[in-house]
Amino acid sequence: MNNTDDHSHDDRPRLPRSYWRLFASSTISNLGDGMVVAAAPLLAISLTDDARLIASISFAAMLPWLVLSLPAGVYLDRHDRQKIMYRANLLRGLIFGAIAIGSTTDWLNIYHLIAAAAVGGVCELFFDMSSQAILPAIVDEETLEVANSRLYISQIISNGFIGLPFGAWIFVIAVGAPFGVNALALVVAALLIRSIRIKDIPQTATATKSFGADLKDGLSWLWRHELLRTLAIMLGVANMCGMFAQAVFVKFARDELGLGARGFGILLAAISIGSILGGLVGEKVSKRLGATTAIILAYIIFGMSDVIPGLFPEIWAVAISGTVMAIAGTTWNVITVSMRQRLIPAELFGRVNSVYRF
Repeated sequence: MNNTDDHSHDDRPRLPRSYWRLFASSTISNLGDGMVVAAAPLLAISLTDDARLIASISFAAMLPWLVLSLPAGVYLDRHDRQKIMYRANLLRGLIFGAIAIGSTTDWLNIYHLIAAAAVGGVCELFFDMSSQAILPAIVDEETLEVANSRLYISQIISNGFIGLPFGAWIFVIAVGAPFGVNALALVVAALLIRSIRIKDIPQTATATKSFGADLKDGLSWLWRHELLRTLAIMLGVANMCGMFAQAVFVKFARDELGLGARGFGILLAAISIGSILGGLVGEKVSKRLGATTAIILAYIIFGMSDVIPGLFPEIWAVAISGTVMAIAGTTWNVITVSMRQRLIPAELFGRVNSVYRF
């Protein structure tokens, strides 16, 4: 297990043009997504003071991962993943374009925002799962690690470090601006996806078998694999706890920390630095401590950091704990993603990966 990330690419292998189109698409769409992550709760607060309805936005966005993750894995193995990504981004662009227009009129309400989060969550589910599945068809096997690393760091920087604070800042200038920019970004990202040339991907889950039988293949494989089964359970618990914490964080920042929109954006940017650091040190931590020790340590630190804001509701404590949590969370992701890509057979990747992320 300790050799999970042993392959190094000090010679900086060349990546194909199609990869850089995927990279650009990911960067652009994540920039817009980050803006919406910051702006959506701020818009929600302007529509209602009901904490339950505000929390429902995050829940609606996460619900597709709970309900559709398993069948989505089968669907991805049966259909063209590139087309799925293209259509998912286009649909999300239309949704956020509608929110941008609605936010400047009187017809938008909190329930529209919840519905948009739910549909957008479905699109994001299919897009994210497809993007991991098609990468091996874009780059050579020996360049997978460096390709994944660059995508991951780009996602962290564009989504958290740039998109989040920028979304909060321009929300103050124009309420609909973050959603409009995201809509445009998603359309551009979709066109880039459409231009990618990929190698043929064999469809191992086909209509010749029942949907349930294909799904059972993925479930059975993961359940028999003790290591990945354990990691999947740990990830599910952490994601559920994080979802509830994130849902009330903006209200906590406003009511307990006294932060406005700009202050909230600055706090998110500071925390995002931890994600960048985690992306940079994850592989080194794994090599020095061993993958198992590094994963356990990152998981414990992540959980403990989530408790600090409740014990010390001060800006400095929240900033430090959030940064440490981001380092631990990204370190976990860097190590476990590499594990999945090495341990899951290519012919089962869509289904097993969907079960794992469930």
